[in-house]
Amino acid sequence: MYKEKVQITSLDVDNNLELKASSLFKYMQIVASNHVGSLHVGHLDLMKYNMLWVVIRMDVKIYRTPKLEEELLFTTHPGETKSFIFPRFFEIYDKKGNLVIAVSSLWTLIDKTTRRVVLKPDGFVKIKAEKDKNDLPDPLKVSGEATNLVDSHKVRYTDIDLNGHFNNTSYIECILNIHNSDFYKKHRISSILINYDKEIKDGEKIDLYSNGSSPEIIKGKVGEENRFTAQIGYEER
Repeated sequence: MYKEKVQITSLDVDNNLELKASSLFKYMQIVASNHVGSLHVGHLDLMKYNMLWVVIRMDVKIYRTPKLEEELLFTTHPGETKSFIFPRFFEIYDKKGNLVIAVSSLWTLIDKTTRRVVLKPDGFVKIKAEKDKNDLPDPLKVSGEATNLVDSHKVRYTDIDLNGHFNNTSYIECILNIHNSDFYKKHRISSILINYDKEIKDGEKIDLYSNGSSPEIIKGKVGEENRFTAQIGYEER
């Protein structure tokens, strides 16, 4: 079980002084990266084999939204590898030991050049599985339609990460920006289920579609091709 303490700063919160979902995803990416790095299967290790880690699905349950200057304990551990799928779990606790956020996720490895999934990674990556009583089930595939065009986003330099594509936190920023600050004064995010269906590259334009109801289904498309699908749960304040 890998553990890392995180202090929520002014850059991580919205004008409700609450942790933004995009900041949560940023910290999970950092903590996961630090963990695989400690196991010698991090970004620089796998670049020797022309491979990259990518997340393909995440399920997030937010039991309480942390606030500015809170200290959180991020814990993460791998699940049982399934062929070329690597489950990873996160449990996030406050200073009193209360579980405030739980996450299950699925990761895989792609070839840096071909951008295709590495189907037999066991010769390069072997990670021992662990379990925790608070683990969520593996994330399911989002189902549902979303046909109302609500926003568009042109992918630019600052959206692109070290893997050369739209960063997983940038997807969440696009989703958050569908609604304005007044909406978040009345609602808080309680759950996020997101499927990263196909990578998004520099210069592409993402059209975002919503079903306009709760839970909200959001689809991100480039042209007619679906690139991600999300389901967002909201609670009224």
